[in-house]
Amino acid sequence: MTPKIKINVKNISRVPISKKMIYELVNSLLVAVDQNSIDVNIIFTDDIELKKLNAQFRDKDKFTDILTFPFDNSMNFLDHSNLINSQDGDIYIAINKTLNQAKDKKISHSLELKHLILHGILHLFKYDHVGIDDELLSIEESILGINIH
Repeated sequence: MTPKIKINVKNISRVPISKKMIYELVNSLLVAVDQNSIDVNIIFTDDIELKKLNAQFRDKDKFTDILTFPFDNSMNFLDHSNLINSQDGDIYIAINKTLNQAKDKKISHSLELKHLILHGILHLFKYDHVGIDDELLSIEESILGINIH
């Protein structure tokens, strides 16, 4: 069965990745985790905006590279919660922070963005960080074909 993918992307012209690449990436992920659909908004934004969202929704007044907000049944976005049954949501990614992370890791900005898109979607599917060898990291690396951490 072909996965049903609905992706809305904001500010894609500001990053070195195409919507087609995102669809292919998400399709690979859905197959890998045996899921059949997703509806996600991916918003590429500046670092300051993401810091504000981090403070507002997570009470953490610091910069971050990505925030994932699952939708509840009324389609409002909420912070991570075990009470939410939806696998759909919003993913915000900080453009400059991810560029700097890519340089630090000595990888392309495109690869870092792909990694974070996978990471955010895996959080929507309730994958979480359990340890250094957690399943979330293993899935990301198997799809990317590279150890990115």
